[in-house]
Amino acid sequence: MELYQLKTFVTIAREKNLTRAAKILHLSQSALSSQLKQLEGELGITLFQRTARGMELTANGHALLPQVRSLLDDAHELRQRALAMKDQGGETVTIGLNSSPSFLQIRAINRRLTLLHPELNSIFLTSQSVNTEQMLRQGRIDLGFHYAGNFSPDVKTLVLAQARFCLVIPAHLVAEKIPEDWNAVAALPWVWVARNSPPYMELAERLSGMKLAVKQAVSTEDEYIVKELAEDGQGVALLREDEARPLVDAGRTVIWEKGWLSLPLGLAWLESRQREKKIRSAVEVVRYVWGGSATEDGDLSAGRYWF
Repeated sequence: MELYQLKTFVTIAREKNLTRAAKILHLSQSALSSQLKQLEGELGITLFQRTARGMELTANGHALLPQVRSLLDDAHELRQRALAMKDQGGETVTIGLNSSPSFLQIRAINRRLTLLHPELNSIFLTSQSVNTEQMLRQGRIDLGFHYAGNFSPDVKTLVLAQARFCLVIPAHLVAEKIPEDWNAVAALPWVWVARNSPPYMELAERLSGMKLAVKQAVSTEDEYIVKELAEDGQGVALLREDEARPLVDAGRTVIWEKGWLSLPLGLAWLESRQREKKIRSAVEVVRYVWGGSATEDGDLSAGRYWF
């Protein structure tokens, strides 16, 4: 199978429409259908079924989609590393980003890295907190931002700050009355992150303790999509405070005051590599940018609470 076939698969899965997918990939619809048919032939399974709503993933398609996305991410990472080595030379430091670059202060971090260590070429990759240790061990990243974390003893962590999350409810759902308790909130439509998101894992644990289950109006595999769906009023969502405030100011959502959560934000790297100059340089730059609150090997369980 070829990478272009995998890209076709992911694009159709996202768009659920052959015409839109073909336009995005700059292909004719017949060429797109041919690529999909070839991929299904090589795999020996059916990936999609046609419905009134468009192209829907089969159970096999759903099962393979995360792995295909991971393969495409790996291919993109390989190209980025090769380009950095070819165009700039020198050594590269790859940092995994578990949240938005603006929240993680990536502009300031990269500016200072470039100023103090011009010999280093920075690569920033999107990552997930739950995959941080695995990506470190695989060498896909040199350091990684993460929330909370339950790492092995040989993973070093710099705790940077406490990230505050809150439950936001679309304004149209509380036009008459704001819910008074968790039972009422759980009964509302929700936007939920299906994959292992630390904030949502904490939320699921809290709800489970109260023997509650949410009404999931829409489920996404990526935290980056949650804000857009919440802004559109599609359901209750758990957002970082800096993402939630603009939606509240615009009158699109309200913050439910009983739904605040705090999680530690950290930077992790392998202890076996901490003597490497690029690791030390990157850690010190991140520590400087985040200020005096950063503490190495801090307790990741501290600050994980609802209030």
